[in-house]
Amino acid sequence: MLQVREVSHSYGKRSWLDRSGARPPVLTDVSLMIEKGVCLGLLGTSGAGKSTLGKIILGLEKPSQGQVLFQGQDIYRASKSVLKRLRRDLQVVFQDCYSAVDPLMTAAQIIGEPLDNYERLSAKEQLRVVGQLLEQVGLTTEDASKLPHQFSGGQLQRVNIARAIALKPKLIVLDESISSLDMVNQTQILSLLAELRASYGLSYLFITHDIRAAMTICDSIAVMDQGRLVYSGDAGDSVMQSDHPAVQQLVSSILPEHPSGRISFG
Repeated sequence: MLQVREVSHSYGKRSWLDRSGARPPVLTDVSLMIEKGVCLGLLGTSGAGKSTLGKIILGLEKPSQGQVLFQGQDIYRASKSVLKRLRRDLQVVFQDCYSAVDPLMTAAQIIGEPLDNYERLSAKEQLRVVGQLLEQVGLTTEDASKLPHQFSGGQLQRVNIARAIALKPKLIVLDESISSLDMVNQTQILSLLAELRASYGLSYLFITHDIRAAMTICDSIAVMDQGRLVYSGDAGDSVMQSDHPAVQQLVSSILPEHPSGRISFG
């Protein structure tokens, strides 16, 4: 489904006022793969490079080196017609649900945007499809006429998810898509994502700093640190036992406060 091959990226030289030398690379020789129907968790602390890698996978930022293959096509060398087809099958849900939408558009218009770009539906048919999508994400057909400010954060993120699944894509990049929500909404959105994955046969790239959430929804986990991939494995006990400092830092964030309940790393 998706192959990232030895991707490196940097933002070039510092300004002439900054004499501290060249900028360090943001990504260095990162390789990973997502198969059909699989959810891969991409973890790391702030500045690890995971969001930059997400942008590169989405085609938003060309890497300095390496390849990104989606459904066998190099997205940075594909023709416009091929790229349009690939974009249909590759969707995204961002962290900030409010900045991801036009505040003057209704939920029906937000969800219908990809349908306008790729489908030729009558107004009546599109309204029916939008209503079905709203119900699939736990909202109602009456919500179609609401503006973004009339939704809670959790509800609006459901609208963004409905937009992402509107074209029945193959892969959805979830870029910190639950981190701005409270714990109750996080749990509900994770449950919704699991249901949609089963219904549509979706693959996910779940970008997060929350290892607890990743272990809830992901089949496998990749951990980044300072632009490098430092761990890759199943989303099970093995990640808890990794001795890499970056992985230990993520694991420590979910340890109980009382010392007697903490996991020992030996």
